[in-house]
Order: sequence, then C-alpha cells, then structure tokens
Amino acid sequence: MKLSKTFPEIGILEKDPSKLKIAIVKAKFNYDITEEMETIAIIRLKELGIKNISSYEVPGSYEIPYACKKISKKYDAIIAIGCIIQGETDHYKFISENASIGIQKVSIEEEIPIIFAVLTVNNHKQATDRIQNAVTYAENAVEMACNF
Repeated sequence: MKLSKTFPEIGILEKDPSKLKIAIVKAKFNYDITEEMETIAIIRLKELGIKNISSYEVPGSYEIPYACKKISKKYDAIIAIGCIIQGETDHYKFISENASIGIQKVSIEEEIPIIFAVLTVNNHKQATDRIQNAVTYAENAVEMACNF
C-alpha cells in the first residue's frame, strides 16, 4: 500500500495501517509542549488511517522508558513524547541520556518500534520551534510498525 502525505512520501507499507495499534507515552513535564505534540501526532496518525490509538501520561521524560516497557506487548509501535529544556545544572544531561538510553533499550529488548520524540533543547523557543516534528514522529511510527 502506498501512502502519500503533505510532505515527502512515507513510502511503500507492507501492512495495512488501519490494523495497527499505536500508543503514545507523553511526559507531563513541559506540558504546553508535549500536549501540543501529542495532539499533532494523533491528527497525523488518523490521517494515515490509524484507528486504534492509546495515550498514556507519565510525570517526566525519565519515566517514559518504564511506561513503554509495561505497555510494549499490547502495541505495534509507541511514540515517546517528552521535552527536556536545559537549565543551570547537570540535571538536563542525566535525564536526557537516561531517557534516550532507556527508550532504546526497551525498543530493542521488546522488539517494538519506539519513536524517540523527546525534544532535548536549550530553551523554550527551540522547543516550540520543534513541536511540528510530531508529524514526522507519527509517520515514522506507522512506517516502522508496517515494515518491520
């Protein structure tokens, strides 16, 4: 099945996207960013024919890998949405690294595509400038779930 989109083509899909079950795990920290990213991702998933979408909230990006692990057997793909903005301490570095490594570990161990939609930015403006990337994260989830 070939899907087209407003941007470049998503490509040939080996499975019917309407049969997929996709989850979103969203950090509540920096909620103004993550909430909008979730909304955009859901809209795009629906445009791509996804009918079964579930959303989960966790306190922050550090908790995303645990939630992904707990739900991984129920879904064909997961989109992990978070926003980590650098502050004055090293906290940003530890949260960013552990969220990234944790998400990758769960994805490989559970053999499920988990799309890394955790923004790691220097300031709020950089985060708001990247909210629309949620369109691509949704497309990546569909492509990975259909083809792998």
